[in-house]
Parts: sequence; structure tokens; C-alpha cells
Amino acid sequence: MRRRDLLATLAGAGLSATAGCSALLSGGSDEQASDAITVETLDAPGSEAGTATVPARDRVSFVEFFATTCSVCAAQMPRLRTAHERVGADVQFLSVTSEPVGLTVSRGEVVSWWADHDGAWPVAVDDGTVLARRYDATSVPKAVVLAPDGTVTWSHTGAVEASAVVEAIEDAAGELA
Repeated sequence: MRRRDLLATLAGAGLSATAGCSALLSGGSDEQASDAITVETLDAPGSEAGTATVPARDRVSFVEFFATTCSVCAAQMPRLRTAHERVGADVQFLSVTSEPVGLTVSRGEVVSWWADHDGAWPVAVDDGTVLARRYDATSVPKAVVLAPDGTVTWSHTGAVEASAVVEAIEDAAGELA
């Protein structure tokens, strides 16, 4: 292999390894926003092993995409906990990792991260990044609020205050009334 090719290959690998909080995936989804996507939920604090369907029918959904390697995501957890406590059970509140679970991180590591950061609502794995592609979660943290038909009523990339999350959820709920 020529030196230039080797350096280009190593540089590309370094970019992939250091992307962390910024680039998780690329490309959009051809699926319709109204098509429900089912993700695997984990047995963790506030979460039961099973599945969750996004969007939830007959109620507003809040979905937050995170990575266990993202320091901004970790710092965001107290704000999300506050927002979750304020909105109550009438809202589907879900955090989802699109990390390659089973390859670079185990389900156990996600559960441990969740417990270490005081997660208290359902946490899920987006195997194949279908959900992340649907809502263009190419960077984390990314949060979206969805009407029951899957229409995005609000989205935000990066850290966000609990009050902004609650307001976005209340606005979406008000549109249903």
C-alpha cells in the first residue's frame, strides 16, 4: 500500500472513532412519517425490557437520541429528568441510543450508563438506526416532539433546557385539543 493511501485510510478511521457526539449516521429515510417504528426497550431504571412504538398512537411522543460516549448527553440527563417529571404519563417519553449495541457497546453498558446518569423513563436501542434516520438524528443529543401521526412539531440538536422541552410538548398537546 502506498503511504498516501495508508495515511488516508488511517485519517478516515480516526475521524470515525472521534466523531463521538457529532456524527452517528448519515442518510435519510424513505419511510413515511406516519409509519410506526418499533424499538427494543431495555430493563433499566424506569424502563422495562420489551418494545416501544414511535410515534405512540393517541398521545404526544418525546424522543431523545443519545450516545453513552457523549459528554453533552450525560450532562443533559438532569434536564430531561426534570422535563419528564413535569409532563407526566400522558406523554410517551423515550430516550434512544443508535450506537451499534452489541458491537461497540453492550446492552449491559447502556443499562449501566443509564443507571449512572439517573435515567427514570424508558430507554431503547435503535438497532439499524431506522428511528434515528427517520428523524434525522445525525448528531446527539437530538430531541424531537411528535404528534400521534408522526408529524414532528419540534426538534432540537444539542443541550436544551427542561422548560423548552416541556413547552414543546405542551404546544404539541395543545394542537391535539
